[in-house]
Amino acid sequence: MDEQQEKRDGGMQPPPSDGVGLTETPAEPKAESDAGLVFRGSSGRNDGTAEISVSEDGMTALATLIPPSGEGLPLSLDLVRDLVDSLGIKFGLDWDGIAEAVMQCNLDRHVMRDVVIARGLAPAPETPEHSTLEQKFTKPPSPEVDDPQRVDFRRQSSIMVAAKGEIVARKVPKREGVEGSDVRGKAIPRPRLGVESFVAGKNVEAGPEGLVSLIDGQLSVNGNRLDVSDVLLIKGAVDFHTGHIVFPGDVIIEGAVRDGFKVYSGGSIICKDTIDAFDISAKKDLSCTQGIIGRKHAQLRVGGELRAKFIQNCHVAVRGDIHIASAIVNSRVFSLGMLDLGDKGVVMGGEAFAVHGMRCGRLGNQAFQRTLVHIGTDFTVQQRLDRANEQLRLMTVRLRQIDEAAAAHPGPAATTRKAEVVKAVNAARGLISNLMAGLHVDEAAVLEIKGEIFPGVVIEICHVSITVEEHLRASRFRLDKTAGRIVVDH
Repeated sequence: MDEQQEKRDGGMQPPPSDGVGLTETPAEPKAESDAGLVFRGSSGRNDGTAEISVSEDGMTALATLIPPSGEGLPLSLDLVRDLVDSLGIKFGLDWDGIAEAVMQCNLDRHVMRDVVIARGLAPAPETPEHSTLEQKFTKPPSPEVDDPQRVDFRRQSSIMVAAKGEIVARKVPKREGVEGSDVRGKAIPRPRLGVESFVAGKNVEAGPEGLVSLIDGQLSVNGNRLDVSDVLLIKGAVDFHTGHIVFPGDVIIEGAVRDGFKVYSGGSIICKDTIDAFDISAKKDLSCTQGIIGRKHAQLRVGGELRAKFIQNCHVAVRGDIHIASAIVNSRVFSLGMLDLGDKGVVMGGEAFAVHGMRCGRLGNQAFQRTLVHIGTDFTVQQRLDRANEQLRLMTVRLRQIDEAAAAHPGPAATTRKAEVVKAVNAARGLISNLMAGLHVDEAAVLEIKGEIFPGVVIEICHVSITVEEHLRASRFRLDKTAGRIVVDH
């Protein structure tokens, strides 16, 4: 045997044949399936030949293409066809690729191994009709920012909120499976997948496109049942674990609200610990078992009634009554109802507005800290009135400037500008007049102090004011409209 030919053939020498023949290697008994066995075709001693094997699972057929040596004949595509037929390969054959590989083998005179000549088709599973969660409810959204170091993780909320009428789980129609085949054409049955499907729970109903939320609220996944609740229960604190809270219904917080975190509720807020108020808003009531502490520009807005143990360094605006058990310290407090601190509550420093009166145990402190109390006046109208007066002041200055310019350069342009400003001034004066008519809401409002009143306190009832200049006890302040002064009853 030629030594180079023996090395090229890997030590295996096909039996001599006058034509194309087939040899099965290795020399082991042939099983019912030819998977894993190698078949080798041969012709002349130095002619090109091929070996073909089928994988154990019958899904792939690989060929080793061996070029001719010496004066041997090139590898024939017909020889490969005979090998394919003898192995019963009939599915997924790539004859264009096989022909190209055979030509390349003959031209380059290099052995080509693991040439894929056929691939089976994996079956496509059958899936029943089911519903899957919408992507927005599968995981909390991440903020998209250019610089990861500037991510505000407070904006990442773990609360899944569904809107009324929103699809929370979309219907996926039944998909018929596809039968597969191995390279010998043997059918592979399509499997039937068991998939998780969600069902409608509380405040959720099935619609033509999937499961739909019937209300605005928190979506919760309980097994394969989807519920939507109009009450959000936070078992711990509002912090980086929860992110900012923006919820359409009631919010119950069993822990504290940490500094820098927002809480917006379309209903009421109940907090069983301290609120470090940064930006808190409740469309209805707010109740805080402990106190409310403000930081810098902290603000708290309540559409209904506010109840808390104390308020400190905070800006608070409430449409209903305010009930404080202990103290209001260095805060600006606005109420369209009554401000009630009971018989022992203290107000020290800051400014308090209460349309329908105020009651407390002590007003001011021994340091004579300036404390202002306004009752009987609608603070929302007062705020609009302040803005209108400022606009009127600026327009009056502008009008004077136009008059000075017109004196130096008279002409139609100056006259037109002056007419426009005069029109705006008159409109502002009309607005101020209308606001003044609705400013004093409750002229019968009363300020009642059960304990001490310290000097430095300024009390105003419907824009009639009095400054406390001496230490007082148990006093009641009311407006004598006829006399135009505040009367103090002891």
